[in-house]
Amino acid sequence: MKQLGEEVRNTHSKNMESDYVRAEEIIVRKATSKDTDGIINVLKSTKLAEETWKENERWVKRALQKSLSNRNHTILVAEFDSTIIGFIDCIVFPSFWECTKQGMINHLFVHPAYQSKGVGAKLVRTITERADAEDIVEMHVSTEWENAKARKLYGKYGFTEERLLLERSQ
Repeated sequence: MKQLGEEVRNTHSKNMESDYVRAEEIIVRKATSKDTDGIINVLKSTKLAEETWKENERWVKRALQKSLSNRNHTILVAEFDSTIIGFIDCIVFPSFWECTKQGMINHLFVHPAYQSKGVGAKLVRTITERADAEDIVEMHVSTEWENAKARKLYGKYGFTEERLLLERSQ
């Protein structure tokens, strides 16, 4: 598995001259423990990770390994040219009130070099198709209010603004 570094970006720039990656070139599959470093590289590519990343990388690696071994937690990765360029994860849980299985998309990250090229759409489409196949009746996702691109993307796959999510942070 290639790491997303300068040499890979240079190789990909040749393939992406039209600023478009064809959907059939993107492979979406279930993540394995061998994908941990690729997922971490995608996380590191985001602005969110810049300040706190050095001290948290070991924690993230352990959390990913734990999540990958949890049968109620699915992580899908998107690959282009054997490089992980994005991922999405979903946690499935029972609703005692509605007597159904529900899912919560926890994260959706796409490397900045591949954003707005259909990668996020393919990840969301794949996770919702899997949820439908597993009789997950209700799916939830949260995003920042100001993230209009994410809200539009989720809307394309049937997500609507239904409830207010409250957050408590330490």
